[in-house]
Amino acid sequence: MLSTISIPRFANCRLQLPCIAFRLTEVRRMPNQDRETYLTYAVKADRLHDLLITTEDKLIPFSRAIATGQTFFLVRPWDRHLLDLPDFAGNTQGMVHVSAHESPVENALVDSDSRTLRLIDRLRQPFHGFSGKRGPITSESHLPALRLIARLRQPFRAILLAQQRGGEYTRIASDHDIIAQLKDRTSVCNMMDCVRTVEILFPD
Repeated sequence: MLSTISIPRFANCRLQLPCIAFRLTEVRRMPNQDRETYLTYAVKADRLHDLLITTEDKLIPFSRAIATGQTFFLVRPWDRHLLDLPDFAGNTQGMVHVSAHESPVENALVDSDSRTLRLIDRLRQPFHGFSGKRGPITSESHLPALRLIARLRQPFRAILLAQQRGGEYTRIASDHDIIAQLKDRTSVCNMMDCVRTVEILFPD
């Protein structure tokens, strides 16, 4: 659930990163690269358009038919601005008086969670126009959900992660930004199961 997503936390060389994760289903090495330091791979991932990734790491090719013992994800770090939620740090404008047992940040977080739950409910409802037919959506209550869909459908910078035996992840560095994009509208409406928090290891 989006309402349970916390902020990223870093401690003991481990980053707890809230994100939207897309599992890789195929990695294929491009031909004629025997003497190259950086290798280019054709990559497929659930719900994403196919893309090319260039890295110094040697990846073991796999597909749905030929499995590998390691799991890979392309992840989109979670951004609260996708939900039009405000930043609370340093924002003191418009705050109302609260008692000594309540903090403005706590009150704002509760309000944000309520807004998030309402938005999720809107996402799960069918978007119908007049008389149940497809058409323009006139209800302003659907606008936040539509804005979220529009933002998620835009290209984004992804991070490539490889899962380790302990369940944590390590980042695979790319020679350039990994630009990924969702395939279709269905991907946006049915991607709640992709939201998670991953633990990324960093070298000492």
